[in-house]
Amino acid sequence: MIEAIGDDSFEHALARYLHALCGADHFAAFRVGTAELREVAASCVDPARTDRHRVRSYIEHGLWRQDPAMVEVRRQLGTPTQSVIHVDFSERGYRELRAGLYSHMRDRLLVCGHSRGEAFGLSVLRADPHSPFHDEAVRRLGEVADVLVRLLAKHAQTCRRQPNAARALTDLAEIESCIISVSALPRRETQVCARVLYGMASAGTAIDLNVSEETVKTYRKRAYQRLNIGTERELLHWYRNAGAHGARSASCCSKRRRLSPSEGLTRIPAAHQSGVTEAPSTFVGR
Repeated sequence: MIEAIGDDSFEHALARYLHALCGADHFAAFRVGTAELREVAASCVDPARTDRHRVRSYIEHGLWRQDPAMVEVRRQLGTPTQSVIHVDFSERGYRELRAGLYSHMRDRLLVCGHSRGEAFGLSVLRADPHSPFHDEAVRRLGEVADVLVRLLAKHAQTCRRQPNAARALTDLAEIESCIISVSALPRRETQVCARVLYGMASAGTAIDLNVSEETVKTYRKRAYQRLNIGTERELLHWYRNAGAHGARSASCCSKRRRLSPSEGLTRIPAAHQSGVTEAPSTFVGR
């Protein structure tokens, strides 16, 4: 799995590892900020069943803001500990998410922690008709929580250095990531340009970003001025050239230096402990 860091194969390698470790069927990993969430990786143990649409909806439609477990992760942003949160889907806070996003899921664990100055969340899922995660599976995940967070941080950092050109043409989150890696555009201007490249009209972008259409046009105009361009065609040309340059730079760097490797929440004790103790609102913390 370490050898796959920075490559698309990392996702499937991590999915296989989590399946062997604790019986997970799916996972989705995120970089967590106070006001935004970005996908790092996602996969099913059977890659053909990976549902990126659900992951994209979770981020782009703001469902993560309604997720009690993610609320807890964001609350811990200032602490250096690694944790495992065991989600209880029967709680009231998950009623809407359970009916839609998690309708086919039996159980969920959320690993969270910090590495390289950033916070990460790893959502580990068990699907119907399988049984929920056993205590032993939760304990095993807690024991490697710190390592998993470090691997995700290294993968995220490597991917930012080396944009994936194929996915960057069809994946909105990837388009944004590529623009961030090769420019200094402010966040809103980056989001607007990404949606222009993704094929969204101004009206659709306004709805997606919850701003007015005039505001979208203002951000677009400012971004074009910073990039010294004037049309969508020129934006696409800039994006392709900038992305290719970023990929070449990352390739050169890799040749020079080889990379080494609260509702409904149950907290479980952290990795150093041999057993699991449960209490109201407990979690695995290091």
